[in-house]
Amino acid sequence: MTVETVTLYLALLSLLAMAITAGVIASALTGDRFGLLATVRPVAFELATAVAVTATVGSLYLSEGAGFTPCRLCWVQRAFMYPAALLLVAAVGTGRRALLGKPAWLLAVAGLPVSVFHRIEQAAGGVGAFCDQSNPCSLRWVEHFGFVTIPTMAGIGFSTIATLLGLALLPSRRVATERQLQRS
Repeated sequence: MTVETVTLYLALLSLLAMAITAGVIASALTGDRFGLLATVRPVAFELATAVAVTATVGSLYLSEGAGFTPCRLCWVQRAFMYPAALLLVAAVGTGRRALLGKPAWLLAVAGLPVSVFHRIEQAAGGVGAFCDQSNPCSLRWVEHFGFVTIPTMAGIGFSTIATLLGLALLPSRRVATERQLQRS
């Protein structure tokens, strides 16, 4: 399989994740009229884990398999994604979802602004003060569909993980209503 094929596959997975994230957010904002939240909630934790593991394996492939040298911002993003993936795998394996899912959610939320900043650096095309001139953060190793680059994929991954974990870890409206009725 060629590097181009793998990166296209990763870009397509990112677009799928973006669609799931947008659907979950739209459903939450509109009262889940079509039942998407009810459908996704039971598997949201596993989906978040799959996204984190895929992002981790994908980034390792891009540096080790494809030979792309990670820039400084890529390393910072990895510092948020890799532990999130490990925490989520451990949570699924041990059943300690709330305990391990919350720090994974925080890592995803913290990693998202780094991806956004990296994407801005890339779009600006210059070498920012944070980046190394010999390996600038503006370098585009991958670009599909005119906008999907490595930091775009990372940002989509972080936002999808945060959204799915939020759905999995927060009580549903029905559970919150039942708790209120029990208190009355």
